[in-house]
Amino acid sequence: MLPRRITVKRTRLEDTSIENGLSFSWSNATYDYDAADTILLVKNTSTTHNLHIDQIWCHGDTTTTVTVFWASGVTPAGTAVTGVNLNTTSSNTAEATAKGDDTGNSGGSNVWVGSIPADNATPVLISSGLILASGYSIGVDYATDGGEALVTIIGHYENT
Repeated sequence: MLPRRITVKRTRLEDTSIENGLSFSWSNATYDYDAADTILLVKNTSTTHNLHIDQIWCHGDTTTTVTVFWASGVTPAGTAVTGVNLNTTSSNTAEATAKGDDTGNSGGSNVWVGSIPADNATPVLISSGLILASGYSIGVDYATDGGEALVTIIGHYENT
């Protein structure tokens, strides 16, 4: 009897993390946000790789409408957020500028708009297919005023 072969399918996020060390997450520090704040904005600054957005997770202490958008020509301004490499054996750093409580944008093209419940980590964009070329940004806005906002954006880089 031949041994059974088990095949495991990995995601592009996993492949890129394992093979190249080019998968990252960005998470803002918790802060007291105002209505219409951009909680987190990530701008792809790589000139050789596109940034593929794999997941976005949101949390707030109040039920709110969330708008995920992309934009070009944005100069991010706010609290610096460092991308964390998902492969702890890699020393690669994210070629991105990321800001929490960003004030350097005026919105863009909406990718996803919906509501999240209070006090619940909610996936708002999973396996999105969104690809950011160099100079493009992804942002997450909350519509209501609240005391606690957290956003995590997970993505990986692939050659242009």
